[in-house]
Amino acid sequence: MFSKSIQHKKLRLELSENRDRLYKLAFAWTNDAMLADDLVQETLQKAMQSLGNLREHAKLMPWACRILRNCHHDWLRRHREHGDIEDFEIAGSVDPEQDYLQQDTSRLVRDAIARLPQKHRDVITLVDLMEFSYQEVSTALDIPIGTVMSRLCRARAQLRDRLKVHVEQSSTASPTQLRRVK
Repeated sequence: MFSKSIQHKKLRLELSENRDRLYKLAFAWTNDAMLADDLVQETLQKAMQSLGNLREHAKLMPWACRILRNCHHDWLRRHREHGDIEDFEIAGSVDPEQDYLQQDTSRLVRDAIARLPQKHRDVITLVDLMEFSYQEVSTALDIPIGTVMSRLCRARAQLRDRLKVHVEQSSTASPTQLRRVK
């Protein structure tokens, strides 16, 4: 009993230490800072209440990500709407032109990710943003590794195609605009 209590304390501490990582993932899925914070709070609360259900302590983060995913899906079912991706602003730099270009690029990437099907968005954010292994993503989403790889491949192809259109449109810009981009 005593060692179980110590283990629960360690797991609670590890969950708390990974709050920022969960927030980063929630924000990537929602593009809404307040919603992401609410989802992480709900996730941490559910995870801490259910620590006794975790069989393999080494899989704490994939397990927490699965809880976060379930909380997000529950929210989507309840609200049936998505946040406005245009509302997010990136912290500025000293150079307004560079700041504008960075914001524009970030907006384009966020928009492209937001338009992915949810199952593709889940996989690409876990692999590319959270740097989870395919096995961890498989565990977190409760899908086979082959499905993780195929969804990731499709998601990256869709992003590449969507961003390629923007690059092609940018290449038709006037020479003055191109000089400013360089």
